[in-house]
Amino acid sequence: MSAFSEVLTEYIKARHVKVAPMTKYCGIDRSTMYKLISGKRNPPSKDIFEKMAQFMHLTPAETQRFEEAWEVTVIGPEVYYKRKSVENFIRHFPSHSSVSPDEFIFSSKLIQNNQESDCTVLTSLQSVNYFIHKMFLAEASRSSGKISLFLQPDHEFVFHLLSTLAPSDTLEVQHILCLNSEDTFTEQHELVNLKYLDAIFPIYMSGLNYTLWYYYDNIPSHYQNMNIFPCMILTSDAALMCTADGQSGIFYRNSDVIHMLQEMYNTYLEQCSQLFLPTAFLPDNFSNVFNTIFEVSEEAPTFALQPEVCITPFISEKILKQAFNYDIPHSEEIIKQAALAFRGNMKRLTDSQTYVYFTADGLLQFATSGRTAEIPEVFYHKFTVEHRIEMLHGVAESCRKGSYRILQKPLNHLPSNLHLCIRGNVGTLIFQKYNGEVMLFTIQEYGLLETFLDYLQNMLESSFYTSEEAATYVESIIYQLENGELS
Repeated sequence: MSAFSEVLTEYIKARHVKVAPMTKYCGIDRSTMYKLISGKRNPPSKDIFEKMAQFMHLTPAETQRFEEAWEVTVIGPEVYYKRKSVENFIRHFPSHSSVSPDEFIFSSKLIQNNQESDCTVLTSLQSVNYFIHKMFLAEASRSSGKISLFLQPDHEFVFHLLSTLAPSDTLEVQHILCLNSEDTFTEQHELVNLKYLDAIFPIYMSGLNYTLWYYYDNIPSHYQNMNIFPCMILTSDAALMCTADGQSGIFYRNSDVIHMLQEMYNTYLEQCSQLFLPTAFLPDNFSNVFNTIFEVSEEAPTFALQPEVCITPFISEKILKQAFNYDIPHSEEIIKQAALAFRGNMKRLTDSQTYVYFTADGLLQFATSGRTAEIPEVFYHKFTVEHRIEMLHGVAESCRKGSYRILQKPLNHLPSNLHLCIRGNVGTLIFQKYNGEVMLFTIQEYGLLETFLDYLQNMLESSFYTSEEAATYVESIIYQLENGELS
C-alpha cells in the first residue's frame, strides 16, 4: 500500500465511512475508489482528494496528515521531504538571536581536574561545554583572536555560544563542516545539510567574522563509526578534541600539541571550499554586488522569494534619479549601473524569464512606507506616493501575466529578513545582521543551489493566490494610495 492509501484506509475505518456514498460524492466509479483504497492506483487529483477529506469530516490536523500522505505518494518521499525541508528553512529563517549570553554561566566547581594541566581528560558533556566556554571567552578577549572549528552544527551549545559573542573585527572564526554528498534525512525527515544551515545562520546574523568551509563525506560514517575524537576546536593557546556527541574529550594546553593540530587544520582547510561568498551591501562594494545580482545567463529564468514585492524592474530612470541618494560614495557610477541593471530586470520580466513570489503583507509594507528591504536604505530616499503608484501599476500587470505571485499559507508570513534569489547557476541570500548591516551571500555549493531551485520551480499552485486575485489586491492598494487612504 502507498502512504496515501494507508492513511485513507485508516480514516475510513476510524470514522466508519461508507465507501459507496463517498464514491458518489467524489464523482468517481466504485472500482477506482477501491483501487485508491488498496493502493493499486495512483492518488487522485487534488480536487478529488479534497472532496475525500471533506466527506470524511477530517479535523485540520487530520487533513494536514492526509494531504502530506497524498503529496508523498504523488512525488515520492525523498522529493517531498527535501522540499518540505526547504520550506521549513524559509519559514524559520532567523531574524533575531534566540540565546542570551546570560544563559552561559558555569561554575569552575564543575571541573575537578587541574585547569593548568597540559592535558585534561573530560568525561561529561558538562565538562566539555565548560572548557569550550572558557576557550571562546578567552580568545574573544584577545586583540587578534582566532577560533578554528572542525565539527558539525550538531553541537548546539557551540553555535549558540558563538552567536552570542560580541561582534569584533579582531576575532576570526574559521569553521570546517562536512556535508553529505547525497541527500540524507534525519529521523524527523529533515534534510541534514539544510538543518545545519539553520544552526549556522544566527552566527552570521550576530556580525561575527565567521567563515564556513565544507567538504563532502558520509557524515554518519565519518563522525559516528568508531572514530575516537572526530571533532576539534583550536584557539591561540588551547585545543579541545571530543567525540561526535560531545560526551567526552581531551583539553590540551601544550604548545607543541596545539601547533601540530593547527598545522593539520590548515592542511584540511586547503582541501575545502567556501560555502558562501559574503559581500557587504555597501556603496564601496557596489561593483561586486551588482555583478553578483544582475549579471546572469540570458537563457536561465530567475526565481525570487521575499517578503516584499520586487520593485527593481519598475524603477524607471526618472524615479531612480529622483529617489537616489547622491551623497554616497561613487554615486555617479552607482546610478549608471543601477539604471542598466533595472532595465535588464525589466527586459527579463518582459521576456517571461522572471518569477517573483512575495507576500500581501510585504506589498502593503512597501505601499505604506515607500521602502523596500531588497535595497539598503543608504542608497535611496523614500519613494514618493507617486513613485509607488507608478511602480505598483507594473506589479499589477505582472501579477495578471503570472510572473508575480502573492503567497498563501504556509508562506504568507515570510521572515522579514529573507531574500532568496536563484538566477541560473547563481544563488543569493540577502539579509540584515543584528547591527543593521545588509549582507549579500552568494551560494557557492551546487547541492544547496539545486535544492533551493527545485523548491522554487515546483511550488504547488495552491501556494499562491490566483493571478486575478493578486492583481485585484494590488489595484486595491493603488486605489488607497491614490485616495490618500495609505500614508
